[in-house]
Amino acid sequence: MSVLLECITGLLILLLTLLPGSLLLLCGRLNSIFTLKLQLGELTMPADDKTCRVFCIGTADTKLDELRFLADSVRSNLAAFPSSSSSKVDVTVVDVSVSRNDSGSGSVHNVTDFAFVSRNEVLRSDSEAADQLPEDRGEAVDVMSKALGIFLTKSQNDGVLAGAIGVGGSGGTALISPALRSLPIGVPKVIVSTVASGRTDHYVGTSDLVLFPSIVDVCGINSVSRVVLSNAAAAFGGMVIGRVERGESGGEGGKSTVGLTMFGVTTSCVNAVKERLEKEGYETLVFHATGVGGRAMESLVKEGFIKGVLDITTTEVADYVVGGVMACDASRFDATLEKGIPLVLSVGALDMVNFGAKDTISSNFQNRKIHEHNKQVSLMRTTVDESKKFASFIADKLNKSSSKVVVCLPQKGVSALDAPGMSFYDPEATATLINELKSLIQTNEDRQVKVYPHHINDPEFANALVDSFLEISKKSHLQSTPQVASPEPSQQAHESSVAQINFPDFPGAKPETLQRTWAILQQLRDQINKGIPIIGAGAGTGISAKFEEAGGVDLIVLYNSGRFRMAGRGSLAGLLPFADANAVVLDMANEVLPVVKKVPVLAGVCGTDPFRQMDFFLRQVESIGFFGVQNFPTVGLFDGNFRQNLEETGMGYRLEVEMIEKAHKMGLLTTPYAFNEDEAVEMAKGGADIIVSHMGLTTAGSIGAKTAVSLEESVVRVQNISDAAHRINPNAIVLCHGGPISSPKEAEFVLKSTKGVHGFYGASSMERLPVEQAITSTMQQYKSISFH
Repeated sequence: MSVLLECITGLLILLLTLLPGSLLLLCGRLNSIFTLKLQLGELTMPADDKTCRVFCIGTADTKLDELRFLADSVRSNLAAFPSSSSSKVDVTVVDVSVSRNDSGSGSVHNVTDFAFVSRNEVLRSDSEAADQLPEDRGEAVDVMSKALGIFLTKSQNDGVLAGAIGVGGSGGTALISPALRSLPIGVPKVIVSTVASGRTDHYVGTSDLVLFPSIVDVCGINSVSRVVLSNAAAAFGGMVIGRVERGESGGEGGKSTVGLTMFGVTTSCVNAVKERLEKEGYETLVFHATGVGGRAMESLVKEGFIKGVLDITTTEVADYVVGGVMACDASRFDATLEKGIPLVLSVGALDMVNFGAKDTISSNFQNRKIHEHNKQVSLMRTTVDESKKFASFIADKLNKSSSKVVVCLPQKGVSALDAPGMSFYDPEATATLINELKSLIQTNEDRQVKVYPHHINDPEFANALVDSFLEISKKSHLQSTPQVASPEPSQQAHESSVAQINFPDFPGAKPETLQRTWAILQQLRDQINKGIPIIGAGAGTGISAKFEEAGGVDLIVLYNSGRFRMAGRGSLAGLLPFADANAVVLDMANEVLPVVKKVPVLAGVCGTDPFRQMDFFLRQVESIGFFGVQNFPTVGLFDGNFRQNLEETGMGYRLEVEMIEKAHKMGLLTTPYAFNEDEAVEMAKGGADIIVSHMGLTTAGSIGAKTAVSLEESVVRVQNISDAAHRINPNAIVLCHGGPISSPKEAEFVLKSTKGVHGFYGASSMERLPVEQAITSTMQQYKSISFH
């Protein structure tokens, strides 16, 4: 390499005496050689190169033409700005291909006009990544996405990143978006994407990532894609130059930033608070309390942008507890309390739970007081009992905190609808909320509760909120005009967020479904942390489901064997050609769903059904009102040559795994059966939330199986399945089921004899055996009476 550089230097000195055209020609040749060697991995960008760069990111194995066009458009648009700005920025193409046929982008040889970062260079950014990408495409995408995030974060920390723009379809967007989300707010970040016009919250999250609709598929340069990519490049170029010219700080110099939460029904209060805070010298950021709004605010708190919070509108808690569509998650308030910044909290809009259009509201709530906000949004008035739960959630959070907090409570109403003559006016429910918070919050010098004889939208209450904030801000030594701190590296915040929800991307998920599933899992994990087992139950009839719920069950599953079982036939009838299993489950929904009020009900789905388009069928399952799915009927109950033949002819367990994977990506709760360690691993990789260790048919009762493993052997098998699942996903919930585990006594024995097993799922043991025993005993008692 040193000899090559000496030769180049000598040639350049010699050519100073030659014609300019010759010099230009040779320099162009040398640049092409340098760039090609960079592609082949023979050269890398110098470690001390601090040139400001924008990165154009995509899979060069499939999107090379689009990447070249986009990079050229970005460079052209940057060049259109004054040279004092654009000359500071170079364009670099970054390859994130995941095809194993591509040996590290060596086959890419047409990007000679740009600096090029091969996929191998990207992978080397992650010290934990292997030299070769995994064979499984999904795993390869995850590995590459993580490495890209590390590569971009390092570039940002080194001060060379001016912005990043990507291009891709759904797969490319899923790969690139997590890495771009990890960059701080203010760093230009754009993806030209085929999925930009659909549900995008799982791609954007709480970041300022811009998704630019591709209109047509990202598949070659044509009259439409040329216009779209050019416009995206122009917009991105403007962002980059704007940031370069103003410097990296997006803050308004000299002002501390305060976060406020607002809803339409608390607008008067928040506007008054905002106006006064700005007069006091603060910058205010207002967040719409829609679930995403609360998370966005707390993300900025984590990153150091926000130095104080007036959490006036905490309605997301109501949706979380009751099951609305604008729910927070179980971590609500944690970021603010852990950061230790001043917090003033109130109870704005805790009189309502949010749903979509009125006809989408669950039948469980149809008799409640509903206010149709507009054709797309319906509100449900909360009850006295629900108000107690909201107070408990909030108090539990605050009582664990040592930061300075003031809770301000308005006695005369918590929203514009909670006022005399308005649809949600309910003095009893509001008083319950206020009194419960007063009772449950443990006050001290740093944690105060103040009650005011005002409505939340009264000017007097807005002034009280600001007074309280200024008081604790002074105690916290928060001056009214400090310099806004530089954001902390946001990779940590991003990783924390991912760890909390344990969900990557859900391209097919409805936000309300995803939020509901997360709420269920968080409640189950909270229960596990308290040492309370998770109990799931199969239901073959409406009365079974109704009284399983009355007994405190956590999950109910409907599948076709339940109907056969409660008709006096063995559960294996559900695996034989006696009926259409998936049609039976949909029919059972009509009987069961209307009588179950709160407990999540899941559908047993036959994933091997050759007459169902599974994507559409799962949508049907979701729309009917099921919360999730389980793989039943399952080929896991077959063994020997018959099972082998099923696998060989494309009707095996892998189809059940694929069904669970699709349901998981839709945001549905997934609770599959696994019969051995390998199946547990497959289901865990597929995104299963709860894995049920199946020990075979239940043995007890009049129509139970006679052949099964022993209880002691079940302990070993259940433990092995649990260990296998947790090697893939340490957060997976594991339950035991079947075989000799047919009563609370056996279930307790297994749970006490294993580690990492969190509960029991019963079917025959939950409805068939109790019915057999109860009816037999009752009949015997009747027959024993005397009439003489």
